[in-house]
Amino acid sequence: MTVITYQSKRVLKIVQSGKVYRAHRNIGMDRAYSALVEILGLHCECPIFGCLRFRRQCTNGKVSSSAKLVLKVPDECVKLTEYSVWADFMYHIQYTKPADYTMVAVDSVEQLSQAQLDKMIHSLKKQRRPLAYHCPQAILEEIRPEWLVDFSLHNKESFWQRRKG
Repeated sequence: MTVITYQSKRVLKIVQSGKVYRAHRNIGMDRAYSALVEILGLHCECPIFGCLRFRRQCTNGKVSSSAKLVLKVPDECVKLTEYSVWADFMYHIQYTKPADYTMVAVDSVEQLSQAQLDKMIHSLKKQRRPLAYHCPQAILEEIRPEWLVDFSLHNKESFWQRRKG
């Protein structure tokens, strides 16, 4: 499966040096990311997000000093989720019990029902064919050097700034 992911230039250097890159915990998103790792049965601290080539993307990922990595990943190493379901889950996790993302907090039933939460978790867990997703999001445990097919760098200056010079 061809996966496109936007990472820092530091990640590109790690992979180009022949080492495997594994993401570290993101303190601000730790609860949602830890839940996703558990839901998908991943073996990592933090998931790595990407999109599938030639499929609808939710963002172009271009930020200053980023690198676009094109990876050829074995199918068994890619988990897919519907981007909108993941976005909804990230927002709604605030309404779950602090120690259990699978249960709605008692004081939050007006914002989120248990049935809605169960449906989101089920959708995230269920793996389908790539074409069955409206906007598929690829999730990896790691980036292996042998998966790197191509890359491009995005510099801090915009196209128009480069053109003036």
